[in-house]
Amino acid sequence: MDAVSYTSPIQTLTFLFTDIEGSTALLRRLGDDGYAKVLADHHRIIRAGLRAHDGIEHGTQGDSFFASFGSASASVLAAIEVQRALSGREWPPGEHVRVRMGLHTGEASTAPTGLVGYEVHHAARIAAVAHGGQVLASASTVELVRDSLPSGVTLQNLGTHRLKDLGRPEELYQLIVPGLRSDFPPLHSLDNPEMPNNLPAYLSPFVGRTSELTEVRCLVLQSKLVTLTGVGGAGKTRLALQVSAELLDGKGDGVWFVDLAPVLDPDRVPAVVVGALELRSRENQATADALARI
Repeated sequence: MDAVSYTSPIQTLTFLFTDIEGSTALLRRLGDDGYAKVLADHHRIIRAGLRAHDGIEHGTQGDSFFASFGSASASVLAAIEVQRALSGREWPPGEHVRVRMGLHTGEASTAPTGLVGYEVHHAARIAAVAHGGQVLASASTVELVRDSLPSGVTLQNLGTHRLKDLGRPEELYQLIVPGLRSDFPPLHSLDNPEMPNNLPAYLSPFVGRTSELTEVRCLVLQSKLVTLTGVGGAGKTRLALQVSAELLDGKGDGVWFVDLAPVLDPDRVPAVVVGALELRSRENQATADALARI
């Protein structure tokens, strides 16, 4: 019996991910009806830009869009057109709809469930560190478009940044478009001093487990303490670290990882925690007491 293939041949695509910065606050200010109208206009603008440059919409959830392009240059044109349309739109008085965008080029296959491949969701990770109105691109996309940018459009190298997938640092670029804002604060990457953390790097990407991510994230937001249990090797630590990275937003005291696996002496636990938190106890104060006063 011949083997049945459920995926298409691997192809190189450029992925575009967009979402509205501060959408929850916008909803609170406008109310359900007002926000629904704004979201409908936002959707029309995004879809018009995708259609104009042969972009294929793969998923829309709330205020986010995920699309792919057969041409990296077409993805850049679509991003520029959408940002200009959003900027020129008259929104409710006192409001602005600022959309952050991420572009990344990589390999993927098509399956009945959608696009498949490690690179597929990388554009979303890039967009997650951007600010509203900002378009970021990975080095793989920039390599394909740097010599074919529209007139007046340039690229600004923002250096290397750790994204919230906890992978190795990568080079990111910002599209500078005449008439659109170009001065943004530092990216929301794990390297930003305003987002204190000590999260470790992982060479393997975090793929799937969307429902688990959502469930744990909700539990953390609702509770002071969340414990993940399961057999060894099930991925509890990796899941916890991924949730922590995605919750890191520059508010509060940051996110800190304390590895107690190699600690054999229970009496050393307070000192290890204090060390991970980069705290210093007072000269005459016991380490455990210093930790309890935090």
